[in-house]
Amino acid sequence: MRGINLSHWFAQSNQGYGPAHLTGFVGRPDLARIAQAGFRHVRVPVDPAIVLAKSGTELVEPVFAALRAALSTIASQGLAAIVDLHPVGHDKDALLTPDGAQAFVTGWSTLAAALAPMQSDHFSLEILNEPEPLKGQVWWALQSQALSAIRAAGWRGSVIANGGGWSGIEDLVAFAAYDDPKVVYTVHCYAPLLFTHQATTWSWDVARRVRGLGWPIEPQDAESAAAGATLDGEARGFVKGEIAAGNFTRSAMATQFDRLARWQTAQGGPPLYVGEFGVYDREAPHDARLAWVRGVREACDTRGWGWALWDYSPSFGLLPSSGDRILASDMLQALGIGRS
Repeated sequence: MRGINLSHWFAQSNQGYGPAHLTGFVGRPDLARIAQAGFRHVRVPVDPAIVLAKSGTELVEPVFAALRAALSTIASQGLAAIVDLHPVGHDKDALLTPDGAQAFVTGWSTLAAALAPMQSDHFSLEILNEPEPLKGQVWWALQSQALSAIRAAGWRGSVIANGGGWSGIEDLVAFAAYDDPKVVYTVHCYAPLLFTHQATTWSWDVARRVRGLGWPIEPQDAESAAAGATLDGEARGFVKGEIAAGNFTRSAMATQFDRLARWQTAQGGPPLYVGEFGVYDREAPHDARLAWVRGVREACDTRGWGWALWDYSPSFGLLPSSGDRILASDMLQALGIGRS
C-alpha cells in the first residue's frame, strides 16, 4: 500500500532515453534503499512515445527490453510495481482524434500482451496518467475500450483506472465503477494547489507567484496569510479567497476524502489508490509541507487506501538537493514508515 513514484526515468526525462539513462537512472541500490525504508511498491511512469510506435502496433524493442529488466530488478527487491502510461506535454491531445484514440487502444493491446508473461499479484497496469484534456464520458468510454483491450491481450491482474481530467476526486465520483472486480480506482491529491504547487514553473501561473504559504490556515487568517505569501495583487486575491473559503483547513482535506469514501461504499467497495500526492519543496515552509503530507497519508491509512508519494527526487522533499540518494528521515516519519 505504501509507494513512491519513480519519475524522470521512463518518462519526463531531462537526459533523453539512451541506454545509460534507462539502465542507470534508478538502479538496484536505489530500489534496495526504497524497500529498506519501508515502501512496498513503486509507480513507474512510462511515456508511450518512447516504448510504442505511433500506430501502437509495435514495441520499441530496446526501450521495452530496458523496461522489462527494470521490472525484474524491482521485483528482486520485494517491491510491487505499477506501469503507468504517462504521456508528457500535449501528447494527450491526439487522443481526442479518432486515429489517436485507436492508436491508444491498440498500444495497450500490444503492451499488455508483451507484459502478460510477467504478470503476478504484485504487478499492475495503469491505463493513463491524468488524461486532461480528456474528461467526462469521452474519457470514460475510451478507458473502457482500453480496459477491454488489456483483458483481451491476456492480462488478468489489476488494472488502475481514473475519472479523467487531472484524476481528481470530483472526476471519479461522477461515474459508476466498471464491471471488473480487478479494477483499482485512482485519484491524485494536490489540494489546495496554491499550497502544494507554490513557486512551480509548470503549473498554474498564479501558483508560481506564491512563496512561503503555509498549511493549515484558518479562514480568519486569510488576509494576513495572503499578504505574506505574495506581492502580486492578482495572486494575493486568489490566495485570500481560497483560504477564506476554508480550503486550507484539515476539515477541507477530510471532506474531500469522505466524499471519495462514500463513492467507494456506494460502488460496492472497489479498491482505491491515491497514486500521487506531494508538495513542491522549493518555497513551501518545511513544517507545513510535512504536516500536509502526514495529513494525506493518515487519511489514506485510516480508510484502507494505498498511496504513492510524488516523487523520488529532491523536488518534493524525499531526497536532498545535494544529489545524494539519502531518503529524508522527516519525510519518512510523515509517511509513517520510519527512517532510511
